[in-house]
Amino acid sequence: MSAVDDALDLIYEAALLPQYWPGALARVNQVVGLDGAALFVASDEDVRWTATHSFADTVAAFIEEERWRGNARNTRALALKHAGFVTDQQVFTPEELDREPMFTEFLRPRGWGWASGTVIMMPTGEVLTFHFENYFHRGPVGHQSVRLLDELRPHLARSALLSCRLHLEKMQASLSGIEALGYPAAVLGRGGRVLAANSSFGSLGSVVVAKAHGGFALRNPKANGLVQQALEQVVQGHRSPRSIATPGTEEHPPFVFHVIPIRRSAHDLFFGSEAFLVGTPVGRPKAPPFEILNALFDLTPGEARVTRLLTSGLSPSEIAKASNVSVETIRVQIKSVLQKSGMHRQAELVGFLSGIDTFDSPSSLKR
Repeated sequence: MSAVDDALDLIYEAALLPQYWPGALARVNQVVGLDGAALFVASDEDVRWTATHSFADTVAAFIEEERWRGNARNTRALALKHAGFVTDQQVFTPEELDREPMFTEFLRPRGWGWASGTVIMMPTGEVLTFHFENYFHRGPVGHQSVRLLDELRPHLARSALLSCRLHLEKMQASLSGIEALGYPAAVLGRGGRVLAANSSFGSLGSVVVAKAHGGFALRNPKANGLVQQALEQVVQGHRSPRSIATPGTEEHPPFVFHVIPIRRSAHDLFFGSEAFLVGTPVGRPKAPPFEILNALFDLTPGEARVTRLLTSGLSPSEIAKASNVSVETIRVQIKSVLQKSGMHRQAELVGFLSGIDTFDSPSSLKR
């Protein structure tokens, strides 16, 4: 197998398993003769990234110092409207390279400073950048390297697009499974943008109102404020679910809306999902079936069974007796469920999944 074929295999493997992108980018580095590489996915609110081991510390500092804001490299590359890789020499004059802070204050002191990159617009509205960097002492990226990168560009773009679509389909499948059980649900990104929703969620016109740029709001101002606050906390790193009650209307019963953080993974490189929003109509059974537990928390069948029994009111010792296993085994399963759901106490988990008992209670409105 040639080096190019091996690189292509790794690129398409990364489409299915995004955590493999650093290895794929490193292999492309070897093929084209460069030293570091990164993949950026930028939206209006943030930038997600992955990079080769050699370049990762530099990229992490680039993001932490927010040097991506107003990055002249990307701005000028976009302005060229070139469907291929461009080098620093094509977007900066020699004089600009010697005075641009990105080079003089950031890259060159770290040993870098010559690059070739390409910018691709994603169907989600995000901007994807493949970036390959050379150590400064090795000089500018050569024509042969750019030619090889251009040959690989369609495959890089296709793989990234496939990753995005696969994750979107995965989220939509989860929403469809939740809808089959009668629960309206949506996947939310930063700023409360609705990235995907099932048809039940779309039918909540008397409870939920669509806003500009894919946003949403609950019609009840107090409940809406609590939901938006919960989403802001998710973005800030709070990983515990929240439950917010909202009154009913003539068309719909009261709901308890659950804001459930989506655990970070490499998939988020291509799909900036932050949380599920699931509406539980008041009056539903208190013990959710396995399908919804699996969709929300990725529980095993055994963990889901224990969770449902807990929600039904049984104690760990009663569950152990009914299941013919030790209490310690049940406690291990409960601990695993708490870790997967982001909760800390058994009572919190039971109360959250019951949902109904928080409606109109002062404690739920103050969370």
